[in-house]
Amino acid sequence: MTHDFPDADAPAIQPFTQAFVGMMFAHAAFEHRVSALMNAITGDEGFGERTSLGTADKRPKRMQKLINEHHPDGLPEADAIVACLKRSISFCRSRNLLAHGRWWRFDIEANAITVRPGVARSNQGQHPTLTVADIRHVGTSLKDLEVELWKRQTAIEARGPHHQPAV
Repeated sequence: MTHDFPDADAPAIQPFTQAFVGMMFAHAAFEHRVSALMNAITGDEGFGERTSLGTADKRPKRMQKLINEHHPDGLPEADAIVACLKRSISFCRSRNLLAHGRWWRFDIEANAITVRPGVARSNQGQHPTLTVADIRHVGTSLKDLEVELWKRQTAIEARGPHHQPAV
């Protein structure tokens, strides 16, 4: 078994590098959106930069807690925000695997990379393989989720940060 990798400038891996960078940019935008959404929920412009909701796995529950603290009578977007964050978990895990795992093997013919995760997770093999299509799907999904959060954020901002729903 070889662990050799192609030259980083090889034209054959360009689809992989484009997919990877696109995924990383999509993840960065998603992270920024979560931060901006926290600002909108709290009414504090810098809140999301000063405070973290932790790992993707913990975010839905911690976001719900943040919403409950700042909107004790409820926030119409709460369920949709939490559901969106739950859907993001698998995509954030895939991104983290690619960004932080040990790259193990690159199959130039299949345009796929095998990565050894640093953290053992249930339902994840020790050497998962992701294709260019898989990586693009992660990026596209994170973009879609970022747009969904943006819609919730703009609805909150349109009402003002501490709007209480009519009873």
